[in-house]
Amino acid sequence: MYKNITLTFLLCFLMINGAMAQDTWSLERCIRYAWDNNINIKKANLNVKSNQLKERGSKYARLPNLNGSVSGGYQFGRTIDPVTNNFNSLSIGTNGIGLNSSVMVYNGNRISNTIKQAGYDLQAAMADLAQVKNDISLSIASSYLNVLFAEEQLEAARKRKILTESQLSQVDKLIKAGARPQNARLEILATIARNEQAIITQENAVETGLLNLKNLLQLSPDKEIQLEKPSTISIPEEDNPDILKMNELYKISLSNQPFVRADENRVKSATLGQDIARAGLLPQLSAFGGVSTNFSTRGQRPDGTFRTVLIPQTVLIGGVPTEIITSKTIPNLEDNPYFNQLDENFGQNIGLRLSVPIYNNHQARIQMDQAELNMINTQYTSEINKQNLKNNIQTAIANARAAKRTLRASETTVEASRAAFQNSEKQFQLGAINTFEYATAKNNLDQAEVDLIIAKYDYLFKLKVLDFYQGKKLELK
Repeated sequence: MYKNITLTFLLCFLMINGAMAQDTWSLERCIRYAWDNNINIKKANLNVKSNQLKERGSKYARLPNLNGSVSGGYQFGRTIDPVTNNFNSLSIGTNGIGLNSSVMVYNGNRISNTIKQAGYDLQAAMADLAQVKNDISLSIASSYLNVLFAEEQLEAARKRKILTESQLSQVDKLIKAGARPQNARLEILATIARNEQAIITQENAVETGLLNLKNLLQLSPDKEIQLEKPSTISIPEEDNPDILKMNELYKISLSNQPFVRADENRVKSATLGQDIARAGLLPQLSAFGGVSTNFSTRGQRPDGTFRTVLIPQTVLIGGVPTEIITSKTIPNLEDNPYFNQLDENFGQNIGLRLSVPIYNNHQARIQMDQAELNMINTQYTSEINKQNLKNNIQTAIANARAAKRTLRASETTVEASRAAFQNSEKQFQLGAINTFEYATAKNNLDQAEVDLIIAKYDYLFKLKVLDFYQGKKLELK
């Protein structure tokens, strides 16, 4: 009894672990995960953040700057005391403190245009991010369908092997009954070998498809995932490429493809670049102001006391040089304290600065010409991208129509091959045909079914490409 309980517990544990290990991924989950983890999307997001900083910095350029300065030094020999402005032959220690500010008043609207240009660059970067997401989504949808296609091929190959083995069993019974020669089973054995080879090929296709999908998702190759497969993958009847018109689809795509918006914003940015370059030929007016003070170790002030000094002077009295001594009362001096000097020496300044470009080695003209070339280049790039979009849409419509016709032809071929095989099977059981003829009919049916699976998934992907250009959500119904 205890053994039965233990065995039941172990089986339940293994079933739970197996269910937990099967991490099921839908197409929508794959796309969402890639948006958060794909390296190309992360790089595009960094570009958006960089342009956000650029836009913020261009707006801050309107504000005044403010800079502080502190200097200290020691002077030797004959020098000018920065406080008294007198020559001294003594060593002097000095200290200066200043605070300065300036603001641009006019520079040919360079700042305003730079702010607008940064805004267009940011919108272009955001559109680039959206385009990368769209491209990654389409790549993931393609890889996802490739895996489902390979899994369906694998399932069909396994069923064919089981059916062929069943046929071998029937042939063995006929051989045992003497209704068939011994070599009648050789062709069926060869078919079984081909079935096994097809299984190995499709198993490898499933593994390769999963690796490609994991690479897009930035998942570790050893992570086990299982794709969510709809019970039936049907082709929507309303998705008919035969009724699509290229011009209408092109207009729709122009409004929903992010790269179109990115190109438009880059053209606007390049146009403003011309105005910014032209501002290099215009005068610039800026305002400035500042405060400063300084200190000297030789700075002195009266201490409130006085002393009398005798001053000898030589004068001519009756033509005879005579020395006369006079007295003068002067204040006694003491070292002027540090903060007192800073207060006494405090000064301010304010003014305007006008800069007029006269000759700058033709750099402004060259920048204007370069800006014009850049604008023309962005216009050409936009036109090329639009033309490529039109060509891609035309190709996508043609491919979808061709894939639809191929699918319908494959369906007809399968029906005909199945009917032919059923007839061959009856004839084989009656002994009217040999094993080779029977195996040929079976191989024709197998190949027709393989072609039908290929045609179905190819048509489904072609429809998803058209959905992509129409701005529809990529999903499996």
